[in-house]
Amino acid sequence: MKPLLLVTTLILTLPLIAHPDPRHTLEHLEEHLKETPDNPQLLAKKVELLMDTEHLDLARPVCDKLLAVAPGKREFLLLDAQVTLEERNTASALSKARAVAEANPDFAAGWRLLSRVEEESGNREAAIAAILHSLSVNPKPTPSDVLTCAAWLRERGKPGDVELAVTQIDQGLAKLGVLSGLHYQAIELELPLGHYESALRRIDALTARFRPSADLSLRRADILEKAGRHAEAAAACDSALALLDMLPANRKKAGTFQKRFNEIATRKEQNLAKK
Repeated sequence: MKPLLLVTTLILTLPLIAHPDPRHTLEHLEEHLKETPDNPQLLAKKVELLMDTEHLDLARPVCDKLLAVAPGKREFLLLDAQVTLEERNTASALSKARAVAEANPDFAAGWRLLSRVEEESGNREAAIAAILHSLSVNPKPTPSDVLTCAAWLRERGKPGDVELAVTQIDQGLAKLGVLSGLHYQAIELELPLGHYESALRRIDALTARFRPSADLSLRRADILEKAGRHAEAAAACDSALALLDMLPANRKKAGTFQKRFNEIATRKEQNLAKK
């Protein structure tokens, strides 16, 4: 591998490890841009770093040069739309983001940005459509994107939107693996629908993944109480008490521990009285 190519590769892949200070990374980029001033990857990295350090006035001319040396490349067109959005030119950013997304149906990042710009433009319906498309073509979406989609659907509240939100969460879990935040959000959506068994299966999945805990036992009790299954809810409280009792002695000396233990014991007795 040529020395310059090796250095460029290292800059693009390891800058935050080698140089935690963005200014140092920019200095190294400048050094190598002197040797290859039209290197699009280096120019793109410079634009990103300038945005990260809030130097939008400097980012714009570099972005313009990037588009001149590598016209039509979707990643760079998307970067241009991002710079435009950061410049608070929302209308232009929306036009650019729409163009990138519509020309690249399989480009998840493009649809993801479009959803953000549509939302900032006040177009919730279009934002939902865009994020749904982004999630559908993204093999590994971020949990925050899944949760954002679910939240928007829940807020819109059309018939079937809550069910669609749960479906999006489950598709995210299938791609990302067992994540407590996604399962908890799904449970919150399912309980008003009366989907108690599905909610309980989520607790089972979390318990299998993260091991039994008092918190998970109490979440199980929450579901069972809402389902009117108080004997089982009492058993879940009893499980939480047993798990708390297994904690090291020094942790059980705290006043907060005893207060929590007593609250759960009271909850258990209240459920037993209702069974």
